[in-house]
Amino acid sequence: MSERLATQYVERREEPRAPVCAPARILHGDRLALWADCTIKDISAAGAKLEISHFYKLPPRFVLVHFQAGVAFEVILKWRRGDLAGASFERRHVLETLDEPRLAPAREAWVALRPGLGG
Repeated sequence: MSERLATQYVERREEPRAPVCAPARILHGDRLALWADCTIKDISAAGAKLEISHFYKLPPRFVLVHFQAGVAFEVILKWRRGDLAGASFERRHVLETLDEPRLAPAREAWVALRPGLGG
């Protein structure tokens, strides 16, 4: 007699993620000069799932600009599978009031590309 074990999905996130389809930009490198556009597929206060071409090599840490929310997140790459990536948020910055010089490229991208108000 053999028993079949059912595969169960175990949610490891502290908070559930909400599904979205929001345009975003990943910035990294010296002075955040390197960038790639992506799509946020789901999001929570702690992290997000991103869709970005598997050809683009993501660094272990980067800045994610969420255009619709007007927020920049400093993130840690947690996983990568094909065109999907999981990111954990370290810090959150409201772009409307952001005045940190090191994150100026994130604010500039948001000002130029934010929905309905872009340059």
